[in-house]
Amino acid sequence: MNRRSARTGIQMNARLVRERDRARARELRRFVIYGAVIVAPLLAYVWQRVDFIRVSYEVESLQKARQAETERQKQLALERSYLLAPDRIEKVARKQLGLGDPAPENVRRVRVIDGRIDEIGAQARRGAPGGRGAGEPDDAPAGAAAPLALAGVAGGIPPLAGPGTGEDRR
Repeated sequence: MNRRSARTGIQMNARLVRERDRARARELRRFVIYGAVIVAPLLAYVWQRVDFIRVSYEVESLQKARQAETERQKQLALERSYLLAPDRIEKVARKQLGLGDPAPENVRRVRVIDGRIDEIGAQARRGAPGGRGAGEPDDAPAGAAAPLALAGVAGGIPPLAGPGTGEDRR
């Protein structure tokens, strides 16, 4: 025995090196490459199908949400039309708020000129030329706006008493 084997224990065939089998390594590489060529498209297809299903579920949930919002919008439009119905407003004004038709002396006719409200009856009583009051600009045309009768909202709310009239505000 040599000294080396005596020190480290039994090492038989320690210098024996196994030679690579090149044919077997080539066959193994070919198998791995062919397997990758087959598995890669298969994995891509499976990933694509899973992603398609995920997106389909998302689209379906968005469609349900859109349908629910459309239904909500229809309900709100119906509720709005009900709340804005003149008959309902008049009924609420008369029954719940206790309002009635205004007295004829509380009705005032007005017209709007350049965004300002102009009382027709008060100017006619003052005798202003062309229906314009004192201090009104003469550059506005005489028939610039159609006169409106203010008798309150929906014809049932009397106007509030003005300052200095001695009437109580309700």
